[in-house]
Order: sequence, then structure tokens, then C-alpha cells
Amino acid sequence: MAWIDCEKAFGRVPHSWVIKSLELIGINNKVISFTKKVTSYWRTCMRLHTENKLIETDDIKIQCAIFQADSLSPLIFCICLIPLTEQLNRLNTGYEERTTKTKISQLLYMHDMKLIAKSDEELQKQIQTVKIFSDDIHMEFGLEKCAKIAFKRGKLVHWQNLVIDINREIEELEQEKTYKYFGIEESEGIQH
Repeated sequence: MAWIDCEKAFGRVPHSWVIKSLELIGINNKVISFTKKVTSYWRTCMRLHTENKLIETDDIKIQCAIFQADSLSPLIFCICLIPLTEQLNRLNTGYEERTTKTKISQLLYMHDMKLIAKSDEELQKQIQTVKIFSDDIHMEFGLEKCAKIAFKRGKLVHWQNLVIDINREIEELEQEKTYKYFGIEESEGIQH
């Protein structure tokens, strides 16, 4: 199992990917046109107040980012990650739920993801899928908030770190440490 944090996730999603994601899930064309139009107006500028004068840049077009304070932004962000969940599901990894026979390979809430796999090999496949997707839409891992843990027959085992690329790894959760996922400390069990 691995916990993945996407660093500054809302601030990294390109508007082009927002539009493409809306198209992929079949959102009404009027909504897509409205979103294109609205995001084309997003601008900012920088101002420096000195003792003598105000220095101001020209308008700077904002080409990526979703406003965090906007009530629609969380929904748009989740829509942008639907293709990732579909790619992870196509890997056919994870655990099969007994009654419905549904495979569960990830839990996703906004920019926090938990990958669930039966083996280190499966987990490595999942992390590479997340890496490729993240690279494509310019999101980055917040490595200091990522961790992995492995169990075999319910017992904690130590395996290697998860390799993202030649310079980056997701480290194994240290024994006796916990990972806080939505306020719940997780490790070998749930800590109260």
C-alpha cells in the first residue's frame, strides 16, 4: 500500500487538461464552452510598492491552476483525475472485494491517493502509471508526504522503497510510525 500526495495539486492543473477532461466524460458542450471562455479571462499582475512609486507588471495570463476557494473547483479537480483512476483500474491490480468481485486498487480524495496492491510489483506498476499521468498534466508528488507499507498475511514486512524515477523514491513507512490519512493514523492497524 502507498499513500500519494500531489504537491500543490490545484495550482498545477493546466486549463487545457480541465477542458479535455470535461470532454472525455461527456460534459455538455455549453458547459465546456463556458469553461473555456471563463478561463481565457483569468489574469493576474504583480505590484511592488516602493517609497516613491508603484511598479506594476502587464497582465499575466493564468494558463494553469484551479481556484481553491471556488465551490466548483473540487469537482473540476476530481473530474481531471477520472482518467487516472480508469488507467489504474485497467491494470487489474489490487484486491477483489468478495461479494461484488470488484477489484479495489485505489482510494482517491482530491489530491490524496492510497494505492492498494497485492505485491510490490503491482504497487510499482501503479506508481509508474500515476507518475506518467502526473508528468503529463504537470503535477508533482509531494514526496515528504508520501509513504509505503507492505504486509504479508497480515504481518508488516520490509521491502524496498518504491522507485518513481532515477532520482526519486517513496520511502517505506518506518516501523512504529503512522501515516495520517484524513485524520486517521494508519500503519499496522488504526491508531486511536
